[in-house]
Amino acid sequence: MPAELLLGTLLAAAFYIGLAPRINIPLYRKMLFFPARFPRDFPGLPNLEGIAGEDVFFKGEKGQTLNGWYFNKPDSEYVILFNHGNSGNLTIRHHISRLMVRAGYSVFVYDYQGFGRSTGRPTIDGICSDGAAAFDYLVNERGIDPRNIILYGESLGVSVAAHLSTVRQCSGMILQSGFASLTRIAHTHFPLLRIYPNSLFPQPALDNIAILKNSTMPLLIIHGELDRVIPVKHADDLFEAHGGSKKFVRLKGTAHGDVWSTAEQEYLEALLEFPTTLRDVRKELDAVAAASTPSSTKAIS
Repeated sequence: MPAELLLGTLLAAAFYIGLAPRINIPLYRKMLFFPARFPRDFPGLPNLEGIAGEDVFFKGEKGQTLNGWYFNKPDSEYVILFNHGNSGNLTIRHHISRLMVRAGYSVFVYDYQGFGRSTGRPTIDGICSDGAAAFDYLVNERGIDPRNIILYGESLGVSVAAHLSTVRQCSGMILQSGFASLTRIAHTHFPLLRIYPNSLFPQPALDNIAILKNSTMPLLIIHGELDRVIPVKHADDLFEAHGGSKKFVRLKGTAHGDVWSTAEQEYLEALLEFPTTLRDVRKELDAVAAASTPSSTKAIS
């Protein structure tokens, strides 16, 4: 092989590998994450439906300090762990958090590393570990029964919630405005990335379809039909993949980030109904567990 051709081949290979999503993390971090620091002039923690927020800090997997707001509704049965999208910070999520509280839930919304007042810089594996840290905070520091925790994902946060469902036990999932997989949405918005196999994308793979195919956890999907950021077909495929108890709420007049302002009543109704599904599924599981318990064990108990 001529020296010039060999050199060109080596340069092309280096260029290809150097721009791979799994290799060039700084480049794709800028394409995927749009964090905003906590505003200096923020007036203070919001009061949601009469519930005062509590400002909390907890540690992430690698020692980073993560910030969250906890809205503890005294009579709530379930706590929503709110994993938000890829932009801004928790200060712009109080509108939708308010609807969660109105629907009867306690809410814990937090910022991933690099967002708001959370330290560090966001990465795919980092935000997934942040979700686990937030879950563990609720269980270990707040004494919340995992069976009373609902994983809520918004946009990119859908992947955090889905991943979290594979490493922690909880009650159910609510997935709002999410994508089927990271590679699929990347191919949609950046067609040149089609030259890379899945193995050259970041890990965890954020393949929500694959996760839901292996999940029977109660599921509520909410998605706007006018969404141009993540088309509703992604939600159709997520719903189809799931094999357990599920419901899909399609919002006809809603785009991507305006669920709370365009479909307040439909959104509230969906959240109000979900606990009934959770209770029914828990009763079924308890009945199966009781039926499978040996009679000698029952007598001892």
